[in-house]
Amino acid sequence: MPLKIGDLDFKAKPPRLPASVPVFELSAPSLDERREGLARLGDQLKLGDLRSVDVEHGTLMASERGEIEYFYASGAVWARDATAVQAGRNELRKWSGLKDGKTGGNRMTLNADASRRLIAQARELLGATGLMGKEVASESVQLDQVARLDAKGAEVDHGAGQATVKFLYEVEGMPVRGAGAKTLVFAEPRGIAGAFHAWRTLGKARAVKLGSVEAALAVGLLGDPELGLYHAAGHAIQITRLELGYLALPAFMRQSHLFPAFQIEGTVSKGKRGGAFAFGRFHHAASPKAYAAADVYGPYLAVNPDGGRSRIRTPVAWWTALATAAAVPTMPISPIPFAPIALACGSSSSIQTASISSTSAQLGTW
Repeated sequence: MPLKIGDLDFKAKPPRLPASVPVFELSAPSLDERREGLARLGDQLKLGDLRSVDVEHGTLMASERGEIEYFYASGAVWARDATAVQAGRNELRKWSGLKDGKTGGNRMTLNADASRRLIAQARELLGATGLMGKEVASESVQLDQVARLDAKGAEVDHGAGQATVKFLYEVEGMPVRGAGAKTLVFAEPRGIAGAFHAWRTLGKARAVKLGSVEAALAVGLLGDPELGLYHAAGHAIQITRLELGYLALPAFMRQSHLFPAFQIEGTVSKGKRGGAFAFGRFHHAASPKAYAAADVYGPYLAVNPDGGRSRIRTPVAWWTALATAAAVPTMPISPIPFAPIALACGSSSSIQTASISSTSAQLGTW
């Protein structure tokens, strides 16, 4: 049974919706269109002679020093200089201009001058390779957060790891969210270590009607089957974030239109179906009928754009618990299969190193 507005406790104020929004046609840059830029990217990262092989999602160009991947579905590009990461003795990096905020999830940051230098280096790389959309709206620098823990989980030392320069996009005054709308440059203190660029080319637009907030929420959120089950079992559901934007699907998925969606976050209380948890969703803001009326069609426009999946947010204490267990090997950074790699542990003693990486989360499926 569908939920009603009154079934949810809205801690976030519902956004004011326009009567309609433009929905843009999208196209993916072809491999031939990318070739010159990819060659320059290989030169910039000093990857040497690259050998190409076709893979399921696109083309992989690799050498002993690293690789470049091109994604057919979106024209996205991912590249890395493997030697840049291997040069470090562990996850800790010595950055000029490093600041320690003492508390918070991102306590280690760079000062304004150091951030500007990194952003300038990133822009130089992206400009030379053609890997930045003109709709970029913001830029920032984020550091991996690294902590050394003893056998009991107590922090022995902390610092910063690899830096990520992040460029995000905006269209018609609305943010574009999702894994298919970001340009990232990964940096080490000695230079650029890699990049990820996912941004499809915008084409013609058609106006699609949204209707009232309640009508827009009825398209997805109020019909969410999982939340409906929890509500029916007596769990309290709070909505802590409700924002309208455009959604860009992951690099390995084909997308013919940039469409509006709600980014939704909330909590479900403890109850008959289990313990309390936090969730995140993307839900459509326009109905299939509204798309059809505007002559806009796509298989992802008739179903939940993220498949109705819940992104459970694990408590920070979990990282400590895992770090005190047996060490596991550090996993390489890769956007395939776009699953978060958030913790890296490695030690031959009782001291463990835990690294919460911004890179893997930013390359995640959504």
